[in-house]
Amino acid sequence: MIENAQTRAVHAGTVTSIPMDVRMGKLFVRATANGVEREFIFDTGSPSIISEELAAELGLEIVASNTGRDANDDPVTMGIAVLDTLDIGTARFEQIPVMVFDFSSLPTGRCVVDGGVIGSELLPHGVWRLDTERGEMTIAPEIGALTPSAGALDLELMQAGYPFPPVISYRLGDVEDRALFDTGSAGFASVFESVMNSRQARSAIVPGSLREGEGSEGESAGGRGPVRSIAHYELSRLELGGHTLEAVPALSRSNPPTLVGAGLLDRYAVTIDFARHNLVLEPRAELATPDRPTGFALAYTGRSVEVVQLFAGTAAAQAGLMLGDEVVSVDGQALDTTESGVCNTVRWLAGTFDAASVSEIVVMRDAEQIALTIRAEGGR
Repeated sequence: MIENAQTRAVHAGTVTSIPMDVRMGKLFVRATANGVEREFIFDTGSPSIISEELAAELGLEIVASNTGRDANDDPVTMGIAVLDTLDIGTARFEQIPVMVFDFSSLPTGRCVVDGGVIGSELLPHGVWRLDTERGEMTIAPEIGALTPSAGALDLELMQAGYPFPPVISYRLGDVEDRALFDTGSAGFASVFESVMNSRQARSAIVPGSLREGEGSEGESAGGRGPVRSIAHYELSRLELGGHTLEAVPALSRSNPPTLVGAGLLDRYAVTIDFARHNLVLEPRAELATPDRPTGFALAYTGRSVEVVQLFAGTAAAQAGLMLGDEVVSVDGQALDTTESGVCNTVRWLAGTFDAASVSEIVVMRDAEQIALTIRAEGGR
């Protein structure tokens, strides 16, 4: 049913631009589903998903179910419904198959997700330009309605089946493969670890930039991923669609495919044009400042804020921070995990919190509060 759905754009003759907000490493836009306006995450690496709460408000009928695997390779079953209309600015889409999911079942879900996720099955029904420098998403009927700036790079979009994820070729050292342009991934590049096993690929790592550790790769629909070996580093070069990009911050990724994430938007406005099989990169007038590498990461896990990543040899590790530590406060700021305060904590951790600048962290270990001083700048 879902592969044969007759999704269509009915306002295809106009260009519409709407505000696009970047928070917590994700892209947020407002859209109207069956007449009800909500905020949605725009995620090119996901199918469209409606929150269970919104589906109930709209009276959507579950017509089927689907079991797939999330970003952490965990199986997840969701109901399937059909949304009559989705209005994004003046662009209207009809008969959209959507997954239905209870985001409140995730530790951070209710704090982050409102209406749901606008996903990749809509991409063939227009030309989509994402510009975080201007805070704007533009949807056009065809590329001729937009004027790419000077110096724009054309990358070939590879053929992919439903739900039509935007896939591009990449080359790293002697490895040639395909990557998913996934705006749901906050980083610039998340490289499948098997690719990095190539000697030539590893030679692209900038000397001194490699940090290895352990931790979870993040929370997805099936929950937080398991503890694994992880790494972050800088690549001296990464070839995308035949164009070489330099000084690319990258993370390890245990599951395929390699992802090119929302961090690409720190350097370029990106236009997705399925009709011409193109991904167009337009250099920004001003580059955004990328996040600094950090020695640890914190996240709310459903009962407390915990250390979910820790990198060996960094100042955080040398200070005695341990993976799994329950964090009580950071630089004197108590972390509220009560029912009324937890969402403020989640949004602060995913937004303005900067692990690279932390100088003191208080943890609860074996029923005792321990204050740890991280002396080196940057948490390294």
